[in-house]
Amino acid sequence: QRLMRDKGADAFKPMDEDHSVVEYARAGQSLCRNLMGEDDPQTWAATERLVRVLRTHGEYKEAEALCARVLDRKIAIEAETSSIARTQRQLGGILDDLGKYEGAARCYRGALEVQIRTLGSNHIDVASTKDSLGVTLWRQGKFAEALHLYDDALQVRESVLGSEHVLVAKTIVNRANVYFRQGQCMRALADYSRALEIEKRTLGEEHVLVAKTKNNMGEALRVEGKYDEALQLYQESLNVLVKVLGHSHVLVANTKNNIAGIYLKQDKCEEALQCYMDSLDVKLKVLGPDHADVANTVENIGVIFAQQGKYDLALDKMKEALEIRSRALGADHVDVSSTQYKMALV
Repeated sequence: QRLMRDKGADAFKPMDEDHSVVEYARAGQSLCRNLMGEDDPQTWAATERLVRVLRTHGEYKEAEALCARVLDRKIAIEAETSSIARTQRQLGGILDDLGKYEGAARCYRGALEVQIRTLGSNHIDVASTKDSLGVTLWRQGKFAEALHLYDDALQVRESVLGSEHVLVAKTIVNRANVYFRQGQCMRALADYSRALEIEKRTLGEEHVLVAKTKNNMGEALRVEGKYDEALQLYQESLNVLVKVLGHSHVLVANTKNNIAGIYLKQDKCEEALQCYMDSLDVKLKVLGPDHADVANTVENIGVIFAQQGKYDLALDKMKEALEIRSRALGADHVDVSSTQYKMALV
């Protein structure tokens, strides 16, 4: 409204209350672009807000296109390096969501170089970028480098924010994820428990981050053979995620994937298969057919077919998962080797 008044335009009519947050964000971005032009900082800010909303709602592909466009325009007109770095970091997060890990790592490294140069190594924004880069690296199987980044980020965050801050918990969770991938389940569980207590105290029980940490903790308990404890955490997580995000969000799909894994261990193959199918429908819609998370669910469906003696169907699914993983992660990734091993067993 202020922009339109300054431009002498008619007052902006507020949208109806039943319109979604995404629609409001779109309207704000469109208004700024039309009044101020594509290369105005206010338009960039409105677009970046829209990108954050789209990412929260699982609209990753549209978020990627918008964010990449802002980054291109900033580079083209030689905007301030700090502004470019901020957009690089945002794009890195979206590319990571989409499984485009090489591109995500490039964006994060570019942003990190600028931040260290302009802010110094002990700045909280530098810690945030190191934390995010660590996530991308462990998903590529680069565990040692990821752990080094997490230790750096955790030291800065605890020093600046204190030990009870939610961002401290976030880094602890990310470090636990690496321990889990390395097979160090007890170290992972210790970190997950510590982070979960911080998150519950600061955010409350019905928060997405609390639900995500319960999910991760459930995975470690599952590997330890504590299936009932894992299932309880998964179901608590699912209830919160559905309530907050709706049924068609990738985090809901991932949780159903985890619940299916418990059913599989309990020889409840039909229940597991239904959970995997539900999960796959959402992932294909949100992430597209070439995402590593899609491969995870496809492979799990193949495992069920193998347990049911449907070996041809099982091999078809595992070949499909192998092709997706090879494209998304590269032929040398540990998950590609894991799929090849399971195919040999079938």
